[in-house]
Amino acid sequence: MTAAAIELIGVRKTYGRIIALADVSLQFPMGRLTGFLGPNGAGKTTTFRTVLGLTRPEQGQVRILGTPITGSLPSLVKRLGAVVEEPGLHKTLNGVDNMRVAALTLGVGDGQIPELMDFVGLTDDAGRKVAGYSKGMRQRLALASALLGDPEVLILDEPLDGLDPAGQVTLKRQLRMLVTERDKTVIVSSHDLKDVEEMADHIVVLDRGRQVISGSLEEILGSAERHRVVVDRPEDAVRVLTDAGITAVVDAGQVTVDDVRGADIVRVLAAAGLYPDAVVPARITLESVFLDATEAR
Repeated sequence: MTAAAIELIGVRKTYGRIIALADVSLQFPMGRLTGFLGPNGAGKTTTFRTVLGLTRPEQGQVRILGTPITGSLPSLVKRLGAVVEEPGLHKTLNGVDNMRVAALTLGVGDGQIPELMDFVGLTDDAGRKVAGYSKGMRQRLALASALLGDPEVLILDEPLDGLDPAGQVTLKRQLRMLVTERDKTVIVSSHDLKDVEEMADHIVVLDRGRQVISGSLEEILGSAERHRVVVDRPEDAVRVLTDAGITAVVDAGQVTVDDVRGADIVRVLAAAGLYPDAVVPARITLESVFLDATEAR
C-alpha cells in the first residue's frame, strides 16, 4: 500500500449546526497527483484549512508525512506548499518582489526565484506590478510562491481557474512533471472534472462532509462497463432489466446499463419481446462516476 502524504483520521468539524466534516477518514497518497473533488459545501476547503492548521477540528487526528500535526505543525507545514482560497499577493509590488517577500516569510533564500518564475511562465512579466496581472497570472505567481523552499507536498485549490486554454494545458503538464520528475505529491481541488481526469492518477471525492470515493483513477474508471441501449419503450426495457437484477436507468430517451455485457442485455430484452436497435459501449468518465456518487445532479 502506498504511504500517505496526508491522512485524516475521524476528523469532525462543525460551524454551528453545519457539519463541514463528518468524522472523515481519508488519505492522500505519497507521490501521486490526487484530484480532490466534491460539490460546493462538500468540505474540501475545510479539509485543506484543517491540514494547514488554519482551523481546528472538534475531534480526530491529522497526520502529515506520517507525523501527527499536534505539537509539530510549524515544522510540518514548512514541508507543504499551498495555494488555498484567494492567493495572498501584494498588488502594489511586482512579481519578483512578491516572490522575495514570500521567500523571506518562509525563511528560505531567493536563489530559486528566477527558475520558478520561468517554470510558471512569468519571466517576461516579473517586473510588472501584480495589480496589472490577470487572474490567471496571479494564479501562476501564487503557484511559484508555493514552490519556494522545495516542499514535498503541494496543495492547490482551483489552480486552473482563470487560465486560458493554452495556460491550462501548460499547467497540467507542469503539475504532472512535479510528480513524475521531481517526486512531489500534488493535491488539486477542482470543479473541472475533465481536467482532473486528464492529469490525476488518484481521486478522492467528498459529499456533505463524507468521503464517497477514494482510489486510483484506473480503479475507478477501468473496472466498470457501461452500455447505451437504443430501444422502443425504454421504460419497459428498464423494468425488464431491473426484474432480471440488472441496474438500468432511462437517460435522454436511451437506456443506460452498467457492469453488464452487451450480449446479456440483448438476451434479457429479447426474451421479453424487446429488440434493441443498438447496444453501444459507452466510456465511463470521471464526471459520470462523480454524479453517481454525489448529490450534485
